[in-house]
Amino acid sequence: MNERQYGALLAILIVPPLVAEIAKRSGKSEIDAMDSLYSSRLYEQLSDERLKLWHYSPVMLCDMLEEELSTGTITYPEEAG
Repeated sequence: MNERQYGALLAILIVPPLVAEIAKRSGKSEIDAMDSLYSSRLYEQLSDERLKLWHYSPVMLCDMLEEELSTGTITYPEEAG
């Protein structure tokens, strides 16, 4: 997948449900939730297709974002295998 295709995938399939989950948990508006996401280190890493964070669910990504916001670190879940 090229960078342009991944950008479209991110914008259409990954970000909207993640923003909805952030807004639901935090009580923020979707605009504020989007601002929180876009200014995070998690989003920077999510934007890098090579890191493969796109395969995590919106719930798991939101957990990771909450951890980043509260502790400044991100723990990547272990792959079941």
